[in-house]
Amino acid sequence: AHGSNLSSSRRRCHHDGADGSAAATKHPAHGSIMRRRRTSKSAALAASANARAAVNAMNGNHDENGKSQQQPDNQRVRTLFAVLFSFLTIRWFAASPNARLPNASNFTPPELANLSINLTALSSDMLHSAFDDFYASSVQPLLDLGRGAFNGTSHDLDETSRVGYQLREQNARAKHPVVIIPGFITTGLELWEGTSCAKRHFRQRLWGSVSMARTFFADRECWRKHLALDPRTGMDPEHIRLRAAQGFEAADNFIATYWVWSKVIENLADVGYDGSTMTMMSYDWRLGYENLEKRDGYFTKLKHTIEAHHATTGEKVVMISHSMGGTVAYYFLQWVVADLKVEGGGGGKKWVEEHIQAFVNIAGTLLGTPKAVPALLSGELKDIVVLFSQLGELMEQYFGRRWRKNLWMTWGSLFGMLPKGGDAIWGTGADLIDDKDPNNGNAPEMNGTRSGASDELLGKTLLVPAIVWNNGTDDICPSSSSHLNNNTAFADTPTMNDEEGFNLSDLKIPPSRTWSMKEVVDFLFENGGPTSIYSPDSKKGWKRRASSKDKRKHWSDPIATHLPRASSLKIYCLYGTGVPTERSYYYKVSCDKLEDTSNMGQNQTACSEDDQNETQLSQCSNSTIIQDATENVEPPEAPFTIDKAANDKSKNVRSGVRFSDGDGSVPLISLGYMCQKWSQPKSKHNPSGIKVYTRERKNEAQVSLSDPGRGGPSSGEHVDILGNVGVIEDVVRIATGFEVEEKVDEDRIVSDLKQIVEKIDGHNLGGLNSVVR
Repeated sequence: AHGSNLSSSRRRCHHDGADGSAAATKHPAHGSIMRRRRTSKSAALAASANARAAVNAMNGNHDENGKSQQQPDNQRVRTLFAVLFSFLTIRWFAASPNARLPNASNFTPPELANLSINLTALSSDMLHSAFDDFYASSVQPLLDLGRGAFNGTSHDLDETSRVGYQLREQNARAKHPVVIIPGFITTGLELWEGTSCAKRHFRQRLWGSVSMARTFFADRECWRKHLALDPRTGMDPEHIRLRAAQGFEAADNFIATYWVWSKVIENLADVGYDGSTMTMMSYDWRLGYENLEKRDGYFTKLKHTIEAHHATTGEKVVMISHSMGGTVAYYFLQWVVADLKVEGGGGGKKWVEEHIQAFVNIAGTLLGTPKAVPALLSGELKDIVVLFSQLGELMEQYFGRRWRKNLWMTWGSLFGMLPKGGDAIWGTGADLIDDKDPNNGNAPEMNGTRSGASDELLGKTLLVPAIVWNNGTDDICPSSSSHLNNNTAFADTPTMNDEEGFNLSDLKIPPSRTWSMKEVVDFLFENGGPTSIYSPDSKKGWKRRASSKDKRKHWSDPIATHLPRASSLKIYCLYGTGVPTERSYYYKVSCDKLEDTSNMGQNQTACSEDDQNETQLSQCSNSTIIQDATENVEPPEAPFTIDKAANDKSKNVRSGVRFSDGDGSVPLISLGYMCQKWSQPKSKHNPSGIKVYTRERKNEAQVSLSDPGRGGPSSGEHVDILGNVGVIEDVVRIATGFEVEEKVDEDRIVSDLKQIVEKIDGHNLGGLNSVVR
């Protein structure tokens, strides 16, 4: 059937091409339409061919005569897991699978429901069936949607339903130029230089396209080698260069029909925006912020782009960001006014006031996200932890924690997204739910009873941990002992003041069996990665003078810095709430891996900063991240994992992860705390009194047949928020200046944000006062 359809499609394309050429002679406009149709059909055929190639890879190769040649089972496993890995990566910063069903403790994503099988005993027939089910439930709907758009039946063609069209009918028109700063992983990365295994992919996307998945399962070591950065410098490895794709296509859609910015762009186009008044400022999201300027001159280009828009239109610019893009934008606001002597942009104190109308921060990671902790600590994502029980050890074998961690540890951006503010913000537990009712069998709502509420004094003096070491036996490891039983961790959340427990000096686990957020971040900064461009100490950053070169290590931290002096600037914090979001973790020690860790430590001490050759680098814990694909040598795994057996509904703990309110990727504290603090009168962090508005959208996800796999027009999830009709309306009004004061310039808070802010500030060890005093 596929072959017949392909032949028919080719005949139709050929026929249309002949007619189109003739028609173009008589009617140029019609010829242009026909050319666009041929281009769209070619793209559709290419996508269909890629899909068939993936199916053929699972069903067996075919020789030149069309005869089937059965592939080895392990190749099918690699192909299957390559698709799964790509799928999970896309969803990592979109939202967790559990987010749509907050009361499900053992929820399996519907896309993977038919893959709940024991792969250790996987037969050829089972592989075929599993892949066919996955293809039918996840791939085919996307192809059908693309076919619908191709045939003119896509819902996007109904322009009257778009907010931008409706506002245009009310006379809203393009006014302020728009600059878009995308978020983490959503920009395509193209290969400009590579080793022999990747040369055939020159100028192709190794990230953010169908070819990414194809390259991944064809040679995963080659793919990883080219996606990794130098583990010490955070810059390009020798003879490898990946660069961000350019233009709106860089981040409008991620893969195929997985939209990111396309809905925002389309609605802005409805009111008159185009490439002359709107720019997508894509960037290499793997790089640390300082390295963005050092390697690519990104902030210089952003500064010149804003100045050019201002000069050509006479209007100040609206800067719109999403996710990590919000932190990139904040870093830019610090950089652009800083003196050239400290490697700033040299724009002067008035530059922001003169050039920027508004900073629209959508789902911004202003205070970081705890999701970065397990990614860097043990190479784990909560999505994968939940899936392991169903997918078996083969997934770990092919795309294991060690493999993922060694890649992610080279990305300076992840270190920049670690939670900021330390225990003063994250240790108060003001946003954590603690339902003391033992008869409550359901998971508490996101606005349930908060930790410490039952004992006001206790809640103001103790700090809650970011990680609980949850080994529940007296003899955890031969060199340690414990007095903590299996139920202690959940009877009452351990505090850092607890004197019972054990000590493993190699892992720096204190007797309390807990790590505070400060201890977690300090451990990660001390144990690898390109961290020299950051400083996790917000208090030290606040005290440093603007003229200090070390101040730039804090430019991404809004607690350690203050907003620029620009009284006419407006800041809008737009984000979703009501989605369970990762907040802290329960870990367990794998004692059988401690010896490997000890050896890793010995290798690390034998290395120096002057080690340059690959042999020496492969012996260092921080320098074994990039291996030659032919060596197949991996550094030891981290001797700890998220304890997926840890569950406690009363505290919203599921599969070793404790949840709080947020958008599925970024907790409410990071989304809204600084926005509320900036808006307070006489804020030291907002010296010129910039107007700051917080506008939340309660998550009301719904299934849409016209947009499969997404949360619908009222979703509050991390990526889907870019398609939320309320957020899009705010964006269009801010850009056009249409009824902004009446419709947008006011807070819209639907969560417990204000109470959470009060509890953080009321804690004896919490709040911004503990930083600035």
